[in-house]
Amino acid sequence: MTQAPFNFWTRENSDANFSEPGACRARSTRFEKSIRRRNLLEYAAGALVVVVFGALAVFFAGEGEWALSATVAMTVAAAIFVVSKLHRDGSAQARSPEASCKDHLRSQLVRQRDLLRGVPTWYLAPFVPGLVGFYLGVTANVAEVQGWAAALEGVWFKFVATAAFFVFVGWLNLHTARKLDREIAALDRA
Repeated sequence: MTQAPFNFWTRENSDANFSEPGACRARSTRFEKSIRRRNLLEYAAGALVVVVFGALAVFFAGEGEWALSATVAMTVAAAIFVVSKLHRDGSAQARSPEASCKDHLRSQLVRQRDLLRGVPTWYLAPFVPGLVGFYLGVTANVAEVQGWAAALEGVWFKFVATAAFFVFVGWLNLHTARKLDREIAALDRA
């Protein structure tokens, strides 16, 4: 008897792919830390928007600029909505003891990918009415004093820069969602 009795097992599984013990947990923990870090930055940015734009709303109301005050208040409302949506749908999920580490990581990746795919609608779109209204209000106020040509000349670059920034933020999040898609596919193959 020169052959081992069960050599077909080793022959069939010669390309088996094993990971280091704890590698999945470490990867999952790193991903959860990056989620927490992103959320903390977004919470800080949201708080800054609420404080600064809230003060602007009060200032404009005190000056009798009710239209500008309303548009700035819409931006405050948008920031509160975005931060609450991020907290509700973008926080890391608690680990379930009955789920494998791989299943938990996959669930986290899918959840974040879906959140990032929706950024144009839930993150950017709520700010559009307040910002467009603000640009229109400021432009109208300047036009009363200096004329429409001067008003449009002063606002067009700022408006285009804001729109370009929104497009960039949307593209960046969709690009990151595609990267998460590749990670999910790699995890499914493993």
